[in-house]
Amino acid sequence: MSVSPYIYAGYYCNNNCVFCSEADEYLERLENKSFAEIKKEILRVRKEFDFVNFMGREPTLRKDLFDILKFAEKCGFRQVGVTTNGRMLAYPDFAAELLATGVKQIGISLSGASASTHDRQTRVPGSFEQTVKGIYNVLKLKKKGVSLLVNLNVNRGNYRELKKMIELPVRLGVKEIDVLYISPLSKRSRTRKVAMSLPELGKYVFRTVRPYLKRPELNLLLVEFPPCALPRAARDYFFPCLEKNSNKTRIPLCAECLYAARCDGILRDYLKLYGTKGFSL
Repeated sequence: MSVSPYIYAGYYCNNNCVFCSEADEYLERLENKSFAEIKKEILRVRKEFDFVNFMGREPTLRKDLFDILKFAEKCGFRQVGVTTNGRMLAYPDFAAELLATGVKQIGISLSGASASTHDRQTRVPGSFEQTVKGIYNVLKLKKKGVSLLVNLNVNRGNYRELKKMIELPVRLGVKEIDVLYISPLSKRSRTRKVAMSLPELGKYVFRTVRPYLKRPELNLLLVEFPPCALPRAARDYFFPCLEKNSNKTRIPLCAECLYAARCDGILRDYLKLYGTKGFSL
């Protein structure tokens, strides 16, 4: 089994997102990993990677998260990161304590540019206000050398708000933004009501983000958009997810694709929804 630099540390969540890729029943049956188990996992990752990121449904709900981050920091990683919905970071004391662990990157997920859209996506009233406050607190409290990344979760229910979704963190002072394609990875997202056609969305996203790519102070990437789903001018901004997924497969275009070494192919569940229509070299 290959080792991933992403460690699943959170089995509970204070959101209930309509697109959640971690909502299937198999996760319900898993027991939360102990601190000792996660330490062993950290040491395995360190043998192959110089960075590690703690993710899951919501890792900030773990009472031992700060101890986990401090242990990882002592293992000599170049970068220790956390991916979160940002709601706990709305509390300044929590945000300050998390930053004090030595964490070097915080990724916060945003699912709308307004409370009506974001809260409809998360199905938790007030989650938008807390997430935005969490972004603000990290920007205010973090020291030089700590990266704040905002992940924009793009799907059928919010994609038309993408420009405003970018403007919001940019206005706050965020310098790193990932536009993340919501893939059909779960029962919730394995539907055309959530997951969109990649080529269709890829064109729309690139038209929307193109003006921002000219800003030297802003680092913007298109995550989980395979190159064949993007216009040629957008392909330098594609970023493959480093989590390996056995559901991905090669399509005929892969044999001639210049990006094949960096891209693992297309999800079989995506192909069941949309087939290979629109993909091109």
